[in-house]
Amino acid sequence: MVTGHGIINSYLHRFNICDTPLCPCGTQDQTTDYLLFECELLKKERYDLKTTILETDVWPKSKPELIKRYIKAFFKFTKANLIDKLTNPKPNEDLWTINNKC
Repeated sequence: MVTGHGIINSYLHRFNICDTPLCPCGTQDQTTDYLLFECELLKKERYDLKTTILETDVWPKSKPELIKRYIKAFFKFTKANLIDKLTNPKPNEDLWTINNKC
């Protein structure tokens, strides 16, 4: 997530590994910034990240600033089972559309 490479649909789609650049939520392309700041599937994880940052600072932060100043909270966000959540969502998760699965 730090570099924008990896198991992110917009990146995989560039190399024809994935049929669509869309996020599984179906709203827009799955980019690192979209996952970090907007995706509804990651609402809880984003809330936890924001709560940590708001204890001492303001939100939103740029991705570089998050990495530089809040590396522990950022890594906690990125390691919060995101891959599993974004590739194998539960049927009742918000906005999930099976047709958008990579």
